[in-house]
Amino acid sequence: MLLKYDLRETARYMGYKQGAMPTPEICELVEEAYEELCKVISPKYIYKEYDFTKTEDGIIVDGIEFKSQKMLSHLRNSSSIILFGATLGQGADTLIHKYSVTDIAMTAVAQAVAGSMVENLCDIACEELETQIKGEHRPRFSPGYGDFHISAQADFFKLLPMNKQLGISLSDGFMMTPTKTVTAFIGVIKE
Repeated sequence: MLLKYDLRETARYMGYKQGAMPTPEICELVEEAYEELCKVISPKYIYKEYDFTKTEDGIIVDGIEFKSQKMLSHLRNSSSIILFGATLGQGADTLIHKYSVTDIAMTAVAQAVAGSMVENLCDIACEELETQIKGEHRPRFSPGYGDFHISAQADFFKLLPMNKQLGISLSDGFMMTPTKTVTAFIGVIKE
């Protein structure tokens, strides 16, 4: 699967202000990082649809409670929920680490390009979801966003086989490895 990157999004990840674009020299580094990342990534994603119950503080999925008022609001009108995970694989982390030893500027550029590429992977997966589910889906909502505590990752991993199918592990601090990985809840609104 050939992933793309978005230059505006990549620039934002590099710390550029809204609307500002990198110089031609930085754009060359972006393209170089993209070409190198394409050689080493192994993009994968999984998802599973669940019924869920709304509570005062959040939702319950397969007996596990996830507390977040913002997610509860985000899921309005949703009749089911999809747990979703996507990763670029260990190759991206290895390349970024290699750059961190040899070229600090390229480290920042590769981090930003990889961030944009994993978003592209999520977009591709959501396009597939549109063909698989009967109904419309809400945008992704991830642990660590708003009032949805990052510790929800631990319970998320109980419901979706991230380690087994994608090779993703979770640290005691709820950070994922490989780092260019996204988890999310996606509400489904039935037609």
